[in-house]
Amino acid sequence: MSSQIEDLIKYFREESKKEKEYAKALEETVRKSNNLMLKALIKAVSTDSLKHSGLYEAMAEMLEKPQLISEKESEDVIKEIEKHIEEEREAVEELKRLLNDERIKSAPAVKFIVEMLLRDELYHHALLKRLHDAVIKPSVFSEEQYWEMVWKDSMWHGTPGG
Repeated sequence: MSSQIEDLIKYFREESKKEKEYAKALEETVRKSNNLMLKALIKAVSTDSLKHSGLYEAMAEMLEKPQLISEKESEDVIKEIEKHIEEEREAVEELKRLLNDERIKSAPAVKFIVEMLLRDELYHHALLKRLHDAVIKPSVFSEEQYWEMVWKDSMWHGTPGG
């Protein structure tokens, strides 16, 4: 492994640690507050920091030890992702409906949170749709591909002496 890749792995692991520490500090801030909205929003940022920590760790792991996804695992994951895509689509529709509700429009703090939720759901929907092409599809290694490689690289192509 090149030193440039090792440096990147180290960087990702340091950032993961920073994000965990930041999340912990935010949780401490949440404990000091009595305002429910403030607590909820700071908790949301804390949760995002933990998510970021995990993503940094995943990038380090991918560079350190690339892993293939089996066809079976891929099929199972794809089915689940399709289900989640539909759930996110439904959430987006519901949040858009809420934004048009006069009760929401007249409560600026509530409207702010609904808009924040809508942004997150739109992002989740797009993320899940791209997940297959960006992560699952390139990582799947089929048995057919395995045998194709074995055959292609075999000196004798399955027969004694060629």
